[in-house]
Amino acid sequence: MLVIGALRPIMRLTRIEDKAYAAFEKVRASGLAAPKMIVFGSHKLLEVGELAYPFAGRGKALVLMGGRSARHFGGFDRLATILDRYRIAVEVFEGISREPTIEIVNRAAEQARRLRPDAVISLGGGSVIDTGKAVAALAVNPGSVEDYLEGVGRGFTISQSPLPHIAIPTTAGTGSEMTKNAVICSPEAGYKKSMRDERMIPTAALIDPELSITVPPHVTAFGGMDALTHLIESCITTKRRAEVSDLALEALRNLQLGLSVAYEDPGNLPARERMSYISAVSGVCLANAGLAMAHGIAAALGALYDVPHGLACAALLPHSLRYNAVACREELGEALAAFLNQSAPEESSIDEGLAAIESLARWLQIPTDLKFLNLKEDDLRRLAHASMGSSMSTNPVPMTAEKVLEFLKLIA
Repeated sequence: MLVIGALRPIMRLTRIEDKAYAAFEKVRASGLAAPKMIVFGSHKLLEVGELAYPFAGRGKALVLMGGRSARHFGGFDRLATILDRYRIAVEVFEGISREPTIEIVNRAAEQARRLRPDAVISLGGGSVIDTGKAVAALAVNPGSVEDYLEGVGRGFTISQSPLPHIAIPTTAGTGSEMTKNAVICSPEAGYKKSMRDERMIPTAALIDPELSITVPPHVTAFGGMDALTHLIESCITTKRRAEVSDLALEALRNLQLGLSVAYEDPGNLPARERMSYISAVSGVCLANAGLAMAHGIAAALGALYDVPHGLACAALLPHSLRYNAVACREELGEALAAFLNQSAPEESSIDEGLAAIESLARWLQIPTDLKFLNLKEDDLRRLAHASMGSSMSTNPVPMTAEKVLEFLKLIA
């Protein structure tokens, strides 16, 4: 177990585990926002009882999950058995969709308020973990989640610190276990907005790559391209920081190998370890340096047209980077050189890197533009206006809805 602020434990580590702990120590040394406790490595789910006991020993925990597959493949039975040994009673909220909605989060929050658990444990992908962050906060604070959402809510802020929250990702890509915001969707109103507070960073992140072995290839692909987008965009935003870029560049050097093997050979545990490390680092990067246009538009595509987030990021990323290159050529060159595993940026790194991203997307059977959606001009105009969220505010090239519309016309 790594406790941020303490020394790494003496243990026998795999090469990727060693790389992950080295990255997490850099996070601690740099004072970057991240969970206080990080446990990383295959079979580390076995340590969840030790992790949860200080918060919920002889008490109760609310466990949040996605669909039925979480019970069959996502480690729930093992989780419940381990917690029972520590005298921690478990109540479950399940059925969290690909995009957590206001209705789902409010139902989970009401269950938490009735149960009054000692801790919240989220076991699943980014949507489940985002729900866990919101529920841990809403369990001890009044109102609907909508009241707290940026730009559309009633301006509510968290007064009581959230319940302890242990985030256990079963996919690799979102990095949600490392961040302070919960992205919530309203299909009716056509938006995805964040509930955000520094105290919403999970108390602990337990990252066991073994839990991602059963993830289908297309989910592996979407998650990997989401992480790729986090890593590159965090290097070029207007909030970029040298210590964040250093973490991102090292993770980028590992991405093509990790993603291609995990996609082609889902049971390959070293590849899953590599992707879990990349995902966690990408979460730290987005939390501490922000994102850019690809993520801004991807969020709107998910809200308006139910496009999977990683697919949207993959389709948008090379085009948005090409558009932004004029404002961040040096930083973009460094990021793409790392992605290409070049020892240093070259004159051709940007062009080669963008071509490599498009080639990777095609190999993963992901569209390389938005033409597959058959959007009309009115659709594009609505999409452009819905894209003007927090990610767009840190784009290297300052954007307006009209500029986003002109960009979208080129790729849709």
